Amino acid sequence: MIEDILEQEALVIGAILSEPSMLDDCSLTPDDFNSVEHKTYFKCIQRCAAKKDEMLNAFSVREMFRVETGTSQDNLLDYQFRGAKVSAGFFDSYVKRIKKQSLTNKAFKITSDLIECLNQGNTESIGEAVSRLMNIDKSDAKYDHSFEEVTGMILDAMDRAYSGDTGAIKTGYEKIDELLGGWHPSDLIIIPARPAQGKTAFMVNSFLRCGGKVGIISGEQGAEQIGVRSVCISGKVNHQDFRRGEVPDEKQNQLDQAVMKFQEMGGRLYDKPSPTMLDIEKIARNWVYKHNVEILYIDYAQRIQHEDKRKNRFEAMSDIAMRLKELARSLNIPVIALAQVNRQCEQREDKRPKMGDIADASAFEKEADVIATLYRDEVYNKETQYKGIMEVNFEKNRHGAIGRVDLKWIGSFMFIDDFNSYEYSQESQPQQEHQGGYGGSFG
Repeated sequence: MIEDILEQEALVIGAILSEPSMLDDCSLTPDDFNSVEHKTYFKCIQRCAAKKDEMLNAFSVREMFRVETGTSQDNLLDYQFRGAKVSAGFFDSYVKRIKKQSLTNKAFKITSDLIECLNQGNTESIGEAVSRLMNIDKSDAKYDHSFEEVTGMILDAMDRAYSGDTGAIKTGYEKIDELLGGWHPSDLIIIPARPAQGKTAFMVNSFLRCGGKVGIISGEQGAEQIGVRSVCISGKVNHQDFRRGEVPDEKQNQLDQAVMKFQEMGGRLYDKPSPTMLDIEKIARNWVYKHNVEILYIDYAQRIQHEDKRKNRFEAMSDIAMRLKELARSLNIPVIALAQVNRQCEQREDKRPKMGDIADASAFEKEADVIATLYRDEVYNKETQYKGIMEVNFEKNRHGAIGRVDLKWIGSFMFIDDFNSYEYSQESQPQQEHQGGYGGSFG
């Protein structure tokens, strides 16, 4: 087997020397080659190809190889002669076989290192080994694009936009969809708020309305609690009535329908307390590839633990924020993470949280595509004229405008709905001007 791979490595090198344009479509790196000699040949090929003043050829590669190794012996001209007979189809098949063998070798190396560490009593290396195995095939991804290729992507995006097929998942709220265009694939969305503002309720209402197949990672509440919240919100049943077993007869049918709707959503829920980032990466990949999950919710970001206990809090949260963004991008799904807000904002006259109020703020400010803080004035001002209103304040939006969207909050059901200023004025006392008026303002 190894002799076959070495032969194919030689033929790939020779084919590139015979037809340098083949290097453009070759996804191999020097580390993918088994032979040390072949690794060095390929490094020299890459270096020679990068030179502006000469064309890639066997003689310049051979000269560089001799300088690198200090030897006057090489097989390059023989490789070039044999490689000239390799067709494009065989070249591609050889590249794939070499890559597959390389991944196998790397996997064996990682597991071998792990076994050695475990034999020495080092269990902290398990998480690192699993993470390395999960990311072992990322080198296959194509990151180098010509402007011509990008133009094709742009035209495809235009076609999808005009046809209404943007890939974004509707948020379920009209004004938020107007502002963002929905929850976009590959986006990291951070939803920060102080306690009692309705973070978890917002998450539940959102995944019930979004229309995509959802995955929920709840590090704070168990699966049963999230499930009960979901059906109470969907069925507009008072949560306390449910817990006491006192659901009114006229509400029982709504509750039954809500239970059926929840089951039919086909989502996934993971409720390990304080999961590690590695847990999240592993379960999210499984959900996307095996269960077709389209959007991921996390309650909440600061509950996520880092598998490397040696990192301090700042280092750990910075790495977690970066990996959440990488997860959204690699799986091409929106990742929506709730977040805590520091209590300092409550010392201000205006208690609405800002980006800088997020606990471990700098890490999330840099990585997030969208940051939207939640605020309900009635939490702090019992006599407020603005009861029943949840403000969603968009502090960051890489897709465009920022601003405020107001939603209707029905506390008895923890139900959040689109806000209608006319209906609100009929249900409560006449509104006074409130920072530009309710109903949403984008800027």
